[in-house]
Amino acid sequence: MLDQNTDRTYWMIGAVVVVAILIAAAKIAFPEIFNQVIDQFKNTLTTGFAFIGQSLMSFFKL
Repeated sequence: MLDQNTDRTYWMIGAVVVVAILIAAAKIAFPEIFNQVIDQFKNTLTTGFAFIGQSLMSFFKL
């Protein structure tokens, strides 16, 4: 019974590690694009929640 849960846990940990490696590789390979994406997220999040529709539209305009 615990074997199946343990297997799922190891797959989940493995997936998290793989995604972290991919994000790190993208940050190293494309620092300009990565920083632009982070800046766009910061601008969208700091716009405020009063104009959530407007901030979402500004995010998708890129």
